[in-house]
Amino acid sequence: MIKSIQEKGELQWQSEWNVTTKGEITKIFFPDIGVRISKRLPMRVKLATIVTGHGTLRSYYHRFKIKDYPECVCRMGLQTANHLLWEYEHLTTQREALKNRVRKTGGNWPISNSDLANNYTKCFQIFVNSIDFDPL
Repeated sequence: MIKSIQEKGELQWQSEWNVTTKGEITKIFFPDIGVRISKRLPMRVKLATIVTGHGTLRSYYHRFKIKDYPECVCRMGLQTANHLLWEYEHLTTQREALKNRVRKTGGNWPISNSDLANNYTKCFQIFVNSIDFDPL
């Protein structure tokens, strides 16, 4: 009985998640509610910043006029979660370590945000925790 109620609730949640225009960045990481629920993923500040696009990102702060410019300090684009994950040159060493961890566990590279967060959760967490948001 309880399980069927949970399943029904999860199906309704997924249905609403699929059509909402909110949480677009988070949907890229977690398109499937059931998979996200099944993960042991402690949502700390750094991880929440990356998977939501909110928090200590220049692009986010700029929206609220907290920062004058949304661009990354590297001047190679807007400072977004995707920029930090895939392009920010000061994370090259950490990104290479991430790539090696994913490949070592049988994964292919390049990888999607969703696969990274859901299939290589521990590797993803290690990478995100290596990001130093203070100088950004």
